[in-house]
Amino acid sequence: MSIVAGLDWSMSCPAICIHDTKNPLEFKHCTFYFYIDSKKYDQSYGNIHGFKATLHHGDEERYDNIASWAITILKKHGVKEACLEGYAMGASGRVFNIAENIGLFKHKMWKEGITFITPAPTAVKKLFTGKGNSNKTAMYDAFLNKGLDVDLEKLLNCASDKSPLADITDAFAMVDYLINNPNI
Repeated sequence: MSIVAGLDWSMSCPAICIHDTKNPLEFKHCTFYFYIDSKKYDQSYGNIHGFKATLHHGDEERYDNIASWAITILKKHGVKEACLEGYAMGASGRVFNIAENIGLFKHKMWKEGITFITPAPTAVKKLFTGKGNSNKTAMYDAFLNKGLDVDLEKLLNCASDKSPLADITDAFAMVDYLINNPNI
């Protein structure tokens, strides 16, 4: 391993955590990106970079915009290995849209030679917090214990259980899973 990525994939606020495994896994050694509809977050906050989602005319263009944005970041950093949260079996709502969105992204990663794992959300939460059904607040609390040296709620003016902060937390947890899971 060297440069790896953890991805919290969604249609509303996907987030990416990039980490060089030569360094300890701490907030200050990571670079974060998120893609969101709100212009409010279209800026950088130190090592966190927000991007305003581009306009789209239909779901397929939206999926392609999101996947292309992410692939550009992964290639820029030279990522060859990633952790992408697998499907939540109890999910409801637009599950087929989510599947199409992630399927296109997986295809683009495959075309770029980026290998990836897709652990179950419960497995990631269990390793990160000790409890497989942890909520977003518990995930953020675990993030605080992993070398977080800044008040992200204040910096982003965002609660720990809302986007983009919850998505950044989950992307960090994906990197944690990738490099700390003894079963990989």
